[in-house]
Amino acid sequence: MKNLTKLCLTLSSVLLSACVNQNAITQKKIVPVTNPCSKISLLIKAHDDGFEQIKMTKVQARVTNTWKAKYNIVGDNCHVWTLGNSQTTYSCNITANDRATAENYYQKAQQTIQQCLGETWQMTEQPRKADNGRKSIFTNIDSQVSLSTHLVPLDSLFSEKWAIYYYIGNPN
Repeated sequence: MKNLTKLCLTLSSVLLSACVNQNAITQKKIVPVTNPCSKISLLIKAHDDGFEQIKMTKVQARVTNTWKAKYNIVGDNCHVWTLGNSQTTYSCNITANDRATAENYYQKAQQTIQQCLGETWQMTEQPRKADNGRKSIFTNIDSQVSLSTHLVPLDSLFSEKWAIYYYIGNPN
């Protein structure tokens, strides 16, 4: 019985170290970048394999599979989520305490994305259906990925709060 226990412990240790090594290998593939255009380019390329290289800890969710992202385009709370087998999206958000600040973030996001993507990408701005916010969607006829930024009013009883969301994923 002691030999069986030792064997199980040894096997468990080997498997655990293999997982740790695999995670380290995956993390090495992600090159830290600070340039916004490099970040956007890296995330567009990561979409090709469902953002596998940037998935970290799985988060419990009812309808979707969700992972914390190893790589954050803004802030430190980005996620990768999948809905079924066909739609994978990278998502980040930041909040603002007033509309003017939120509008500034939103407009800077539009300008940066458009500048980074170039003239072959088209931006379409439209109102959001669920609230009084707006969204900008960036698409390219030659690409299977779209980028968008959303300006979203948050319900708050005592103060005006806004969220700005960033998405990279399948066009819808």
